[in-house]
Amino acid sequence: MSRIRNMLALLRAQLWIIPLALSLLALALAYWVLTTGGSFLEGWTEGSKLWWLYGGDAESARGLLSSLLSGLMTMTSLIVSVTFVILTLSANQLGPRLISTFMADRQIQAVLGLFMGTIMYVLLVLRSLDETLGREGVPHIAVTIGSALTMVCLFALLFYVHKIARSIIADNVVERVAEDLHSNIAGMLRNTKEESAPREMAEAVSATIALDRAGYVQVVDYTRLVEIACSSKSIFRVNVRAGHFVLRKGAHVVVHGGHPVDDHMSDAIRAAFVIGVERSPAQDMEYNLRQLVEIALRALSPGINDPYTAIAVVNQLGATLEEIFRCSLPPVFLRDDAGELRVIAQRSDMQGLVDAAFDAIRQAGSDSPSVLIRIADVLGQLAPVLQNEAARQAVTSQLSKLAETVEQSPAPSCDRTAILSRIAQAADLISSQPKSGRIHVI
Repeated sequence: MSRIRNMLALLRAQLWIIPLALSLLALALAYWVLTTGGSFLEGWTEGSKLWWLYGGDAESARGLLSSLLSGLMTMTSLIVSVTFVILTLSANQLGPRLISTFMADRQIQAVLGLFMGTIMYVLLVLRSLDETLGREGVPHIAVTIGSALTMVCLFALLFYVHKIARSIIADNVVERVAEDLHSNIAGMLRNTKEESAPREMAEAVSATIALDRAGYVQVVDYTRLVEIACSSKSIFRVNVRAGHFVLRKGAHVVVHGGHPVDDHMSDAIRAAFVIGVERSPAQDMEYNLRQLVEIALRALSPGINDPYTAIAVVNQLGATLEEIFRCSLPPVFLRDDAGELRVIAQRSDMQGLVDAAFDAIRQAGSDSPSVLIRIADVLGQLAPVLQNEAARQAVTSQLSKLAETVEQSPAPSCDRTAILSRIAQAADLISSQPKSGRIHVI
Protein backbone atom coordinates (compact mmCIF):
# COMPACT_ATOMS: atom_id res chain seq x y z
CA MET A 1 0.00 0.00 0.00
CA SER A 2 2.83 2.42 0.83
CA ARG A 3 4.43 1.77 -2.56
CA ILE A 4 1.13 2.65 -4.26
CA ARG A 5 0.77 5.82 -2.19
CA ASN A 6 4.33 6.77 -3.07
CA MET A 7 3.72 6.24 -6.78
CA LEU A 8 0.48 8.24 -6.64
CA ALA A 9 2.27 11.06 -4.81
CA LEU A 10 4.97 11.16 -7.47
CA LEU A 11 2.45 11.06 -10.32
CA ARG A 12 0.33 13.77 -8.74
CA ALA A 13 3.28 16.17 -8.79
CA GLN A 14 3.74 15.69 -12.55
CA LEU A 15 2.37 18.71 -14.39
CA TRP A 16 1.99 16.96 -17.75
CA ILE A 17 -0.24 13.96 -16.97
CA ILE A 18 -3.67 15.62 -16.88
CA PRO A 19 -2.91 17.92 -19.87
CA LEU A 20 -1.75 14.88 -21.86
CA ALA A 21 -4.89 12.93 -20.95
CA LEU A 22 -7.18 15.84 -21.91
CA SER A 23 -5.29 16.33 -25.18
CA LEU A 24 -5.80 12.68 -26.10
CA LEU A 25 -9.50 12.98 -25.24
CA ALA A 26 -9.75 16.05 -27.46
CA LEU A 27 -8.11 14.20 -30.35
CA ALA A 28 -10.51 11.30 -29.86
CA LEU A 29 -13.46 13.71 -29.81
CA ALA A 30 -12.29 15.37 -33.03
CA TYR A 31 -11.87 12.01 -34.75
CA TRP A 32 -15.33 10.84 -33.64
CA VAL A 33 -17.03 14.08 -34.72
CA LEU A 34 -15.33 14.07 -38.12
CA THR A 35 -16.11 10.42 -38.83
CA THR A 36 -19.45 9.57 -37.25
CA GLY A 37 -20.49 12.71 -35.41
CA GLY A 38 -22.65 13.88 -38.30
CA SER A 39 -25.21 11.18 -37.51
CA PHE A 40 -25.90 13.05 -34.26
CA LEU A 41 -28.18 15.42 -36.20
CA GLU A 42 -30.10 12.75 -38.10
CA GLY A 43 -32.71 12.43 -35.39
CA TRP A 44 -33.62 16.09 -35.55
CA THR A 45 -36.75 17.16 -37.39
CA GLU A 46 -35.95 17.85 -40.99
CA GLY A 47 -36.18 21.48 -41.89
CA SER A 48 -35.82 22.71 -38.31
CA LYS A 49 -33.58 25.72 -37.88
CA LEU A 50 -30.53 24.96 -35.72
CA TRP A 51 -29.51 28.52 -35.00
CA TRP A 52 -26.60 27.49 -32.82
CA LEU A 53 -24.99 25.32 -35.51
CA TYR A 54 -22.29 26.78 -37.75
CA GLY A 55 -23.64 27.07 -41.29
CA GLY A 56 -20.85 28.65 -43.35
CA ASP A 57 -18.79 27.19 -46.18
CA ALA A 58 -15.34 25.60 -45.99
CA GLU A 59 -13.41 28.81 -46.60
CA SER A 60 -15.26 30.64 -43.82
CA ALA A 61 -14.76 27.69 -41.50
CA ARG A 62 -11.01 27.67 -42.15
CA GLY A 63 -10.81 31.40 -41.44
CA LEU A 64 -12.81 31.02 -38.22
CA LEU A 65 -10.77 28.10 -36.91
CA SER A 66 -7.49 29.80 -37.87
CA SER A 67 -8.49 32.85 -35.82
CA LEU A 68 -9.54 30.67 -32.90
CA LEU A 69 -6.26 28.76 -33.06
CA SER A 70 -4.22 31.96 -33.04
CA GLY A 71 -6.09 33.26 -29.98
CA LEU A 72 -5.77 29.94 -28.16
CA MET A 73 -2.03 29.85 -28.76
CA THR A 74 -1.70 33.38 -27.36
CA MET A 75 -3.76 32.56 -24.26
CA THR A 76 -1.81 29.36 -23.68
CA SER A 77 1.49 31.24 -23.90
CA LEU A 78 0.13 33.74 -21.39
CA ILE A 79 -0.88 30.97 -18.97
CA VAL A 80 2.51 29.27 -19.20
CA SER A 81 4.33 32.58 -18.67
CA VAL A 82 2.19 33.50 -15.66
CA THR A 83 2.71 30.04 -14.21
CA PHE A 84 6.49 30.35 -14.36
CA VAL A 85 6.39 33.84 -12.85
CA ILE A 86 4.22 32.62 -9.96
CA LEU A 87 6.47 29.62 -9.38
CA THR A 88 9.51 31.90 -9.26
CA LEU A 89 7.90 34.30 -6.79
CA SER A 90 6.65 31.45 -4.62
CA ALA A 91 10.05 29.78 -4.57
CA ASN A 92 11.70 33.02 -3.44
CA GLN A 93 9.13 33.94 -0.81
CA LEU A 94 7.84 30.58 0.47
CA GLY A 95 10.55 28.10 -0.48
CA PRO A 96 11.53 26.11 -3.58
CA ARG A 97 10.25 22.85 -2.08
CA LEU A 98 6.69 24.16 -2.40
CA ILE A 99 6.89 24.21 -6.20
CA SER A 100 5.70 20.60 -6.23
CA THR A 101 2.61 21.70 -4.29
CA PHE A 102 1.67 24.19 -7.01
CA MET A 103 2.43 21.69 -9.76
CA ALA A 104 0.22 19.10 -8.06
CA ASP A 105 -2.83 21.39 -8.13
CA ARG A 106 -5.36 19.52 -10.26
CA GLN A 107 -7.29 22.67 -11.14
CA ILE A 108 -4.21 24.30 -12.65
CA GLN A 109 -3.41 21.07 -14.49
CA ALA A 110 -7.00 20.89 -15.77
CA VAL A 111 -6.90 24.45 -17.15
CA LEU A 112 -3.63 23.76 -18.96
CA GLY A 113 -5.10 20.51 -20.28
CA LEU A 114 -8.24 22.29 -21.49
CA PHE A 115 -6.23 24.78 -23.53
CA MET A 116 -3.92 22.14 -24.97
CA GLY A 117 -6.81 19.82 -25.74
CA THR A 118 -8.74 22.61 -27.50
CA ILE A 119 -5.68 23.46 -29.59
CA MET A 120 -5.32 19.82 -30.60
CA TYR A 121 -9.00 19.63 -31.47
CA VAL A 122 -8.97 22.78 -33.60
CA LEU A 123 -5.80 21.66 -35.39
CA LEU A 124 -7.32 18.31 -36.35
CA VAL A 125 -10.60 19.83 -37.52
CA LEU A 126 -8.76 22.56 -39.44
CA ARG A 127 -6.67 19.93 -41.17
CA SER A 128 -9.81 18.17 -42.42
CA LEU A 129 -11.26 21.25 -44.11
CA ASP A 130 -10.74 21.56 -47.83
CA GLU A 131 -11.82 24.50 -49.96
CA THR A 132 -13.22 22.07 -52.51
CA LEU A 133 -15.83 20.94 -50.00
CA GLY A 134 -19.26 22.37 -50.62
CA ARG A 135 -21.45 23.87 -47.93
CA GLU A 136 -22.94 20.44 -47.30
CA GLY A 137 -19.51 18.80 -46.92
CA VAL A 138 -18.32 21.05 -44.11
CA PRO A 139 -18.38 19.32 -40.68
CA HIS A 140 -20.67 21.93 -39.13
CA ILE A 141 -20.96 20.16 -35.78
CA ALA A 142 -17.15 19.92 -35.51
CA VAL A 143 -16.69 23.66 -36.17
CA THR A 144 -19.44 24.44 -33.66
CA ILE A 145 -17.80 22.33 -30.96
CA GLY A 146 -14.48 24.07 -31.63
CA SER A 147 -16.14 27.47 -31.11
CA ALA A 148 -17.81 26.24 -27.91
CA LEU A 149 -14.53 24.90 -26.52
CA THR A 150 -12.87 28.25 -27.21
CA MET A 151 -15.60 30.02 -25.23
CA VAL A 152 -15.05 27.59 -22.36
CA CYS A 153 -11.34 28.40 -22.50
CA LEU A 154 -12.13 32.11 -22.07
CA PHE A 155 -13.97 31.43 -18.81
CA ALA A 156 -11.24 28.99 -17.79
CA LEU A 157 -8.69 31.79 -18.26
CA LEU A 158 -10.69 33.98 -15.88
CA PHE A 159 -10.83 31.14 -13.36
CA TYR A 160 -7.10 30.56 -13.76
CA VAL A 161 -6.28 34.20 -12.99
CA HIS A 162 -8.48 34.01 -9.89
CA LYS A 163 -6.88 30.75 -8.82
CA ILE A 164 -3.33 32.01 -9.27
CA ALA A 165 -4.08 35.28 -7.47
CA ARG A 166 -5.35 33.38 -4.43
CA SER A 167 -2.66 30.71 -4.54
CA ILE A 168 0.16 33.16 -3.83
CA ILE A 169 -1.45 34.43 -0.61
CA ALA A 170 0.65 33.01 2.22
CA ASP A 171 -2.30 31.95 4.37
CA ASN A 172 -3.81 30.02 1.48
CA VAL A 173 -0.51 28.27 0.81
CA VAL A 174 -0.25 27.33 4.49
CA GLU A 175 -3.79 25.97 4.40
CA ARG A 176 -3.07 23.96 1.26
CA VAL A 177 0.09 22.38 2.68
CA ALA A 178 -1.73 21.68 5.96
CA GLU A 179 -4.52 19.88 4.09
CA ASP A 180 -1.96 17.67 2.37
CA LEU A 181 -0.31 17.05 5.73
CA HIS A 182 -3.58 16.00 7.38
CA SER A 183 -4.40 13.73 4.45
CA ASN A 184 -0.99 12.04 4.55
CA ILE A 185 -1.00 11.60 8.31
CA ALA A 186 -4.52 10.15 8.26
CA GLY A 187 -3.22 7.43 5.96
CA MET A 188 -0.29 6.59 8.24
CA LEU A 189 -1.79 6.82 11.72
CA ARG A 190 -3.70 3.96 13.25
CA ASN A 191 -5.83 3.58 16.33
CA THR A 192 -3.91 0.73 17.93
CA LYS A 193 -2.75 -0.10 21.40
CA GLU A 194 0.78 0.77 22.27
CA GLU A 195 3.07 -2.24 22.33
CA SER A 196 5.70 -2.72 25.00
CA ALA A 197 9.30 -3.26 24.00
CA PRO A 198 10.42 -6.91 23.84
CA ARG A 199 13.18 -8.33 25.94
CA GLU A 200 16.75 -8.02 24.79
CA MET A 201 17.42 -10.33 21.87
CA ALA A 202 19.78 -13.20 22.55
CA GLU A 203 20.46 -13.87 18.88
CA ALA A 204 23.86 -12.75 17.68
CA VAL A 205 24.27 -10.48 14.68
CA SER A 206 24.42 -12.61 11.53
CA ALA A 207 25.07 -9.86 9.02
CA THR A 208 24.63 -6.19 8.23
CA ILE A 209 23.02 -5.21 4.95
CA ALA A 210 23.84 -2.00 3.09
CA LEU A 211 21.28 -0.65 0.62
CA ASP A 212 24.01 -0.03 -2.01
CA ARG A 213 22.33 3.13 -3.23
CA ALA A 214 22.57 6.74 -2.09
CA GLY A 215 19.45 8.86 -1.83
CA TYR A 216 16.35 9.49 0.23
CA VAL A 217 14.42 6.53 1.61
CA GLN A 218 10.90 6.99 0.25
CA VAL A 219 9.20 3.75 1.28
CA VAL A 220 10.11 0.77 3.45
CA ASP A 221 8.02 -2.32 2.69
CA TYR A 222 7.77 -3.68 6.23
CA THR A 223 5.30 -6.39 5.20
CA ARG A 224 7.87 -7.79 2.79
CA LEU A 225 10.61 -7.58 5.43
CA VAL A 226 8.46 -9.54 7.87
CA GLU A 227 7.94 -12.24 5.24
CA ILE A 228 11.67 -12.48 4.54
CA ALA A 229 12.53 -12.58 8.24
CA CYS A 230 9.88 -15.24 8.88
CA SER A 231 11.12 -17.48 6.07
CA SER A 232 14.71 -17.23 7.31
CA LYS A 233 13.84 -17.44 11.04
CA SER A 234 15.61 -14.12 11.56
CA ILE A 235 14.97 -10.78 13.21
CA PHE A 236 15.70 -7.59 11.27
CA ARG A 237 16.62 -4.32 12.93
CA VAL A 238 16.02 -1.51 10.43
CA ASN A 239 18.21 1.49 11.18
CA VAL A 240 16.72 3.84 8.60
CA ARG A 241 13.23 5.12 7.90
CA ALA A 242 11.35 7.07 5.26
CA GLY A 243 12.85 10.54 4.95
CA HIS A 244 16.41 9.58 5.84
CA PHE A 245 19.21 10.22 3.37
CA VAL A 246 21.40 7.13 3.16
CA LEU A 247 24.83 6.50 1.68
CA ARG A 248 25.66 3.44 -0.38
CA LYS A 249 27.39 1.64 2.48
CA GLY A 250 26.38 1.29 6.10
CA ALA A 251 24.60 -0.95 8.59
CA HIS A 252 21.16 -0.07 7.24
CA VAL A 253 19.61 -3.44 8.17
CA VAL A 254 21.04 -5.66 10.91
CA VAL A 255 20.12 -9.35 10.75
CA HIS A 256 19.97 -11.28 14.07
CA GLY A 257 20.05 -15.08 14.16
CA GLY A 258 18.49 -17.33 11.54
CA HIS A 259 20.12 -18.83 8.49
CA PRO A 260 23.29 -17.38 6.95
CA VAL A 261 22.55 -14.39 4.74
CA ASP A 262 23.23 -15.12 1.07
CA ASP A 263 23.14 -12.83 -1.96
CA HIS A 264 19.53 -13.74 -2.78
CA MET A 265 18.35 -12.75 0.69
CA SER A 266 20.39 -9.53 0.61
CA ASP A 267 18.83 -8.55 -2.73
CA ALA A 268 15.36 -9.33 -1.40
CA ILE A 269 15.96 -7.09 1.63
CA ARG A 270 17.25 -4.25 -0.57
CA ALA A 271 14.21 -4.59 -2.84
CA ALA A 272 11.96 -3.76 0.13
CA PHE A 273 13.38 -0.20 0.15
CA VAL A 274 12.44 2.49 -2.37
CA ILE A 275 15.25 5.04 -2.74
CA GLY A 276 14.77 8.27 -4.67
CA VAL A 277 16.36 11.66 -5.30
CA GLU A 278 13.78 13.49 -3.15
CA ARG A 279 11.65 12.88 -0.11
CA SER A 280 8.15 11.49 -0.47
CA PRO A 281 5.08 11.92 1.78
CA ALA A 282 4.04 8.27 1.41
CA GLN A 283 5.63 7.17 4.73
CA ASP A 284 7.51 10.27 5.86
CA MET A 285 5.49 11.93 8.63
CA GLU A 286 7.87 14.89 8.74
CA TYR A 287 7.68 15.67 5.01
CA ASN A 288 4.81 18.17 5.09
CA LEU A 289 5.76 19.28 8.61
CA ARG A 290 9.05 20.54 7.21
CA GLN A 291 7.27 22.24 4.32
CA LEU A 292 5.21 24.24 6.80
CA VAL A 293 8.28 24.98 8.89
CA GLU A 294 10.10 26.24 5.79
CA ILE A 295 7.28 28.71 5.12
CA ALA A 296 7.60 30.01 8.68
CA LEU A 297 11.38 30.31 8.44
CA ARG A 298 11.10 32.28 5.20
CA ALA A 299 8.52 34.53 6.81
CA LEU A 300 10.79 35.17 9.82
CA SER A 301 13.83 35.97 7.68
CA PRO A 302 15.11 39.58 7.91
CA GLY A 303 14.26 40.22 4.27
CA ILE A 304 10.57 39.37 4.71
CA ASN A 305 9.87 39.77 8.46
CA ASP A 306 6.26 38.50 8.39
CA PRO A 307 5.43 37.07 11.83
CA TYR A 308 1.74 36.67 10.96
CA THR A 309 2.54 33.99 8.39
CA ALA A 310 4.71 32.24 10.97
CA ILE A 311 1.82 32.37 13.45
CA ALA A 312 -0.49 30.83 10.84
CA VAL A 313 2.05 28.01 10.40
CA VAL A 314 2.24 27.48 14.18
CA ASN A 315 -1.56 27.18 14.31
CA GLN A 316 -1.57 24.51 11.61
CA LEU A 317 1.29 22.64 13.27
CA GLY A 318 -0.71 22.58 16.49
CA ALA A 319 -3.75 21.15 14.67
CA THR A 320 -1.53 18.48 13.12
CA LEU A 321 0.05 17.46 16.42
CA GLU A 322 -3.39 17.29 17.97
CA GLU A 323 -4.39 14.77 15.30
CA ILE A 324 -1.21 12.78 15.88
CA PHE A 325 -1.62 12.72 19.67
CA ARG A 326 -5.16 11.39 19.34
CA CYS A 327 -3.89 8.27 17.63
CA SER A 328 -1.02 5.83 18.02
CA LEU A 329 2.08 6.06 15.89
CA PRO A 330 2.91 3.21 13.51
CA PRO A 331 4.29 0.21 15.47
CA VAL A 332 8.00 -0.25 15.96
CA PHE A 333 7.89 -3.98 16.71
CA LEU A 334 6.44 -6.01 13.83
CA ARG A 335 5.47 -9.66 14.28
CA ASP A 336 4.48 -12.52 12.02
CA ASP A 337 1.17 -14.38 12.11
CA ALA A 338 2.44 -16.59 14.96
CA GLY A 339 3.23 -13.55 17.11
CA GLU A 340 7.00 -13.86 16.82
CA LEU A 341 9.02 -10.66 16.62
CA ARG A 342 10.47 -10.29 13.11
CA VAL A 343 11.25 -6.63 12.42
CA ILE A 344 12.28 -3.76 14.67
CA ALA A 345 11.52 -0.65 12.66
CA GLN A 346 12.78 2.87 13.11
CA ARG A 347 9.85 5.26 13.28
CA SER A 348 9.19 8.90 14.01
CA ASP A 349 8.46 9.32 17.72
CA MET A 350 6.52 11.98 19.61
CA GLN A 351 9.61 13.89 20.66
CA GLY A 352 11.00 13.94 17.14
CA LEU A 353 7.73 15.17 15.64
CA VAL A 354 7.30 17.98 18.18
CA ASP A 355 10.93 19.03 17.73
CA ALA A 356 10.60 18.95 13.94
CA ALA A 357 7.51 21.16 14.19
CA PHE A 358 8.77 23.84 16.59
CA ASP A 359 12.55 23.76 17.04
CA ALA A 360 13.50 25.68 13.90
CA ILE A 361 10.66 28.20 14.30
CA ARG A 362 11.57 28.76 17.96
CA GLN A 363 15.19 29.38 17.02
CA ALA A 364 14.41 31.69 14.09
CA GLY A 365 11.72 33.56 16.05
CA SER A 366 13.79 34.14 19.18
CA ASP A 367 13.49 37.91 18.63
CA SER A 368 9.78 37.79 17.73
CA PRO A 369 7.73 37.72 20.97
CA SER A 370 4.40 37.28 19.17
CA VAL A 371 5.60 34.04 17.56
CA LEU A 372 7.01 32.67 20.82
CA ILE A 373 3.79 33.53 22.67
CA ARG A 374 1.77 31.70 20.04
CA ILE A 375 4.01 28.62 20.29
CA ALA A 376 3.47 28.56 24.06
CA ASP A 377 -0.30 28.93 23.66
CA VAL A 378 -0.50 26.13 21.07
CA LEU A 379 1.54 23.79 23.26
CA GLY A 380 -0.81 24.53 26.13
CA GLN A 381 -3.87 23.87 23.97
CA LEU A 382 -2.50 20.38 23.26
CA ALA A 383 -2.88 19.43 26.95
CA PRO A 384 -6.27 17.63 26.60
CA VAL A 385 -4.91 15.22 23.97
CA LEU A 386 -1.67 14.22 25.70
CA GLN A 387 -2.79 10.63 26.19
CA ASN A 388 0.53 9.03 27.15
CA GLU A 389 3.77 9.88 28.87
CA ALA A 390 5.71 10.13 25.59
CA ALA A 391 3.44 12.87 24.24
CA ARG A 392 3.42 14.67 27.58
CA GLN A 393 7.21 14.55 27.80
CA ALA A 394 7.61 15.80 24.22
CA VAL A 395 5.45 18.88 24.81
CA THR A 396 6.96 19.57 28.25
CA SER A 397 10.45 19.36 26.78
CA GLN A 398 9.53 21.84 24.07
CA LEU A 399 8.18 24.23 26.69
CA SER A 400 11.49 23.99 28.56
CA LYS A 401 13.41 24.77 25.37
CA LEU A 402 11.08 27.70 24.74
CA ALA A 403 11.70 29.08 28.23
CA GLU A 404 15.47 28.81 27.77
CA THR A 405 15.23 30.57 24.41
CA VAL A 406 13.23 33.40 25.98
CA GLU A 407 15.70 33.85 28.82
CA GLN A 408 18.55 34.30 26.33
CA SER A 409 16.64 36.38 23.79
CA PRO A 410 17.39 40.09 23.25
CA ALA A 411 13.70 40.99 23.70
CA PRO A 412 12.76 43.66 26.28
CA SER A 413 12.13 42.43 29.81
CA CYS A 414 8.40 43.14 29.52
CA ASP A 415 8.13 40.86 26.50
CA ARG A 416 10.17 38.14 28.19
CA THR A 417 7.90 38.33 31.22
CA ALA A 418 4.80 37.99 29.03
CA ILE A 419 6.20 34.98 27.18
CA LEU A 420 7.32 33.24 30.37
CA SER A 421 3.86 33.82 31.83
CA ARG A 422 2.28 32.07 28.83
CA ILE A 423 4.76 29.22 29.16
CA ALA A 424 3.85 28.82 32.82
CA GLN A 425 0.14 28.79 31.93
CA ALA A 426 0.76 26.07 29.33
CA ALA A 427 2.76 24.01 31.84
CA ASP A 428 -0.05 24.31 34.37
CA LEU A 429 -2.59 23.11 31.81
CA ILE A 430 -0.47 20.06 31.04
CA SER A 431 0.20 19.21 34.70
CA SER A 432 -3.51 19.46 35.53
CA GLN A 433 -4.42 16.70 33.04
CA PRO A 434 -4.64 13.03 34.10
CA LYS A 435 -1.27 11.32 33.75
CA SER A 436 -2.51 7.99 32.44
CA GLY A 437 -5.29 6.51 30.43
CA ARG A 438 -7.09 7.76 27.35
CA ILE A 439 -8.71 11.14 27.78
CA HIS A 440 -12.21 11.56 26.47
CA VAL A 441 -12.45 14.91 24.70
CA ILE A 442 -15.91 16.25 23.98
